[in-house]
Amino acid sequence: MQSKTTAKDFFVYLGVIIGLYVSSISFLMLAFQVINKLFPLAGEYVGNIDFSIRSALAALIIFFPAFIYISYLANNDLKANPDKKDMWIRRWMIFFTLFVAGLTIAIDLTTLIYRFLGAEDLTTRFFLKVFFVLAVAITIFRSTLSDFKRETFEYKKGMKIRGYIVSIIILLSVIYGIVLIGSPSEQRAKMMDDQRINDLSSIQSQIVYTQWQNKGEVPASLDALKDPISGYMLPTDPETKQSYEYKMISKNSFELCATFRTESLATPDTTAAKPMSYPYVNGMINENWQHGIGRTCFERTIDPSLYKVTPETVK
Repeated sequence: MQSKTTAKDFFVYLGVIIGLYVSSISFLMLAFQVINKLFPLAGEYVGNIDFSIRSALAALIIFFPAFIYISYLANNDLKANPDKKDMWIRRWMIFFTLFVAGLTIAIDLTTLIYRFLGAEDLTTRFFLKVFFVLAVAITIFRSTLSDFKRETFEYKKGMKIRGYIVSIIILLSVIYGIVLIGSPSEQRAKMMDDQRINDLSSIQSQIVYTQWQNKGEVPASLDALKDPISGYMLPTDPETKQSYEYKMISKNSFELCATFRTESLATPDTTAAKPMSYPYVNGMINENWQHGIGRTCFERTIDPSLYKVTPETVK
């Protein structure tokens, strides 16, 4: 006789399926972002990878242990009440998971074959992503099918071994992800340096747009950029609250300086997030804010033929 599904049963199995899906997706997100960081493509902007890795790590650290614990509670309940194995919520969870895992395997293999038949560039990171998706989907499919077929709910040796292997892989992934992006203090230092780059970019934009374009020369000091009407306020260093260093070199050139706590890498993913301006400098759009640890200065020369002064200023 099929056991009646209680509210407790419903939310326990709902917790199991949410924990399983969030843990699996977070693990794949972590794997993908680590692969992107280790195997960057030339000329590709991939955004702030460290942010994505942190998001995946946070979800994995919380949801995977919760999934293990709730699964343990559900299994203990099945041992005490074997007739609950045919509850509709459990059967729906099993068949839905089998369907999603099977569909994922099919799509993953289809993508691989499509890329192969099209003679597309099959990069190392593409194969790694295909492998991780396939490994996760097959693991979930086999485990769910095994759970559906079993008649007793004692933890057998094979199940324990699979559980230990998966847990070790997740643990090592979390540790590696934390090592790769650095400690919280290192992350804070990177965030502060990103803010400094955004501040310098903002100041640079203000110099070009409000001073050079309207007055035909760069300002003698940063105080000239203050504009209570437009509401522009000079940004300051996010930690020391001191003003950034500025020096007028010539009529159309200047220098901005800041003190950084980390070293930027000359790769697309380490470009400061969302620069606030892209003024023309030396005949090209300037996005070069590479810096080392300590005081770093950026010299800028505005090309008048590319960033023209307004006619009223010339008159």
